[in-house]
Order: sequence, then C-alpha cells, then structure tokens
Amino acid sequence: MGLLAYIARRLIFLVFILLGVSLMVFVISHLVPGDPVLSLLSARNLNNPEIIQAYRAKWGLDKPLHEQYLLYMENLVHGDMGRSIRTNRPVLDDLLEFFPATIELALLSIFIAVSAGLLFGIISAIKRNSATDQLLRSISVLGVSTPSFWAALVFLYVFYYQLGWAEGPGRLSTFIDPPLAVTRLFVVDALLMGRWDIARNAMGHLILPAVILGAFTMGLITRTTRSSLLEVMSRAYVQTARAKGLSEKLVILRHALGNALIPVITVIGLGFGNLLGGTVLVETIFAWPGIGSYAYNSATSLDFPAIIGVSLLIAFNYVCINLFIDILYGFIDPRVRYE
Repeated sequence: MGLLAYIARRLIFLVFILLGVSLMVFVISHLVPGDPVLSLLSARNLNNPEIIQAYRAKWGLDKPLHEQYLLYMENLVHGDMGRSIRTNRPVLDDLLEFFPATIELALLSIFIAVSAGLLFGIISAIKRNSATDQLLRSISVLGVSTPSFWAALVFLYVFYYQLGWAEGPGRLSTFIDPPLAVTRLFVVDALLMGRWDIARNAMGHLILPAVILGAFTMGLITRTTRSSLLEVMSRAYVQTARAKGLSEKLVILRHALGNALIPVITVIGLGFGNLLGGTVLVETIFAWPGIGSYAYNSATSLDFPAIIGVSLLIAFNYVCINLFIDILYGFIDPRVRYE
C-alpha cells in the first residue's frame, strides 16, 4: 500500500505543478514586449482600428490579464487547451500532430544513448586508466561538448550530401506517402501496415538526428556509469565477492552494477525528458516537424495558448518521468521504501 499511496501523492502534486507552470508561463509570456496582432495581421489590416479591435476580442486579448488566465484555466479543466492564434487550430490538435514526431526521435535517441553509454561506462570502469579507458572517456567528452547544431550540419553534409549513406531532412522521402496514422509514429505505423519499405525509409531519416541528439546523453551516461561503478567496486562486499573466487564478470553483473545504476537511471530520465522537450536547432536543420519547432514558431509569434500548452506538456513529461524513475528505484534497490 505504501507504493500506491506514494503514487497518489505524486499525482496530486502533479496538479499543483501544472497549475504553477501555467501561471508562470502565462504571466511571463504576456510580459514579453510585443503584440501578436502586429505579427499576424497584414499591414493593411493594421491600419484599420475596427479589425484590430475585432481581432483582440476574438482571442480575448481585450480582457484584463487575470480574466484571460481564469478563462484559460476554466477551459483547461474541461479539456480545452484553447485555440492557437497562429494556426487557428485547437492547441491540443497541434500537440497531437507535432509531439509524435518528437517521441519517435526521442525514443531512438535515448536507446542509442543508453546502449552506448552503459557499454562504454562499464568497459571504461573495468579497464581503468588503460588506453581503452582514455579513448572511451574522450568519446564521452566529445559527445557532451560538441554543439548539436554544428554536429547536425557536419553529419548532414558528410553522410547525406557527400557519401549518400543516410537519408536527408524530413521524416520521409518526398516520393513516399506517410503510413496510415494509428500511433503517428511513422516506423510503428508502417510496420502495422506491413509496409517495410516505408519503415526502412522512416528509420533512415531517424538515424542522423537520433545519433546527434543521443550523443550528449550518451556522454553523461558513460561518465556517470564509470564513476558510479568504480565507487561500488571499491566497497567491501565487492571485495568479498572477489575473495570467494567469483569471476570478474559475475562480480560486476550480480554485485556491482545493480547498485551503481541508481545515479545512471536519474541521468537517463533527465536526458529523456530533455529530448521530449524538443530541440529546436536540430529539428530545424533536419526539417523535423517536432514539438521544438512548434514551440519556437509559437514563441516568435506570441501565440499565448500554444506557448502555455507546450509548457504544460513538457512539465507533465518531466513529472511523469521522475515518478517512473522513483518507482524504478525500488525494484533496483530493495532498500528504497515508499512511505
């Protein structure tokens, strides 16, 4: 019952977090200098006071700030996130259209980051201070320190333009129609349709941006895994396991790795939350229609409902990921208790 009560408390806490995020983003977005009327109406309409007044009344911009916020929260309680000023569509529909592209990219990115990061970190810890250790640590530093936009441009030029080994920008090639939207994840939907050609093409477009976005988290996972595993391997119970004659592989996998994973899982969770928030520069370079591009376009046009909608989505993702990580702690380390 302790775990269920813990989850219930965190879910109640989630409501207050989203309320605070919505209030903070609403106030900050309205304090930013600028007017959505100036960015969305034509020069001809801007010279007509009646059109400007009608536009403000349509979007509720003529009401006091507190009334706008209360009206937004009232609609949000009923599942209405408002209508985007820029696209003139419900914000929820926009998020459902753009977010799956980010999810698909984030899933492959975190898979690459976790697979390579754990492998590099374990090998680096086992071969401490060797040439292999120095090489893997250099790779991790390179992944953390290389600007993603620069790496995106270089990878796109080399592997797509020069060598032709990878697909270009976008989610699919121009001559291929998108699969029937079920999950809106192109690879998954193509596999559900049995269209392996579409799945291969979609995966080909995913590889380059996924590697670039996963490089930063891979570097963090490698360094965290190495340092955490080295610390655990120096403890008495690991030395005792070695003294009993157990192989080094068994000592690491059964006695050391599980206890070393707690900080690694935290890094993985934060990295995945960051990827789900969207990365504007990489999405722009690869023409990826994700939530990062949507958030950038909304911010530049002062699209208040869309800005708040994206912020609530990102906050919700982080809270849910942190909740999942906290629950996972208990399965990895039985000493964790949920009071």
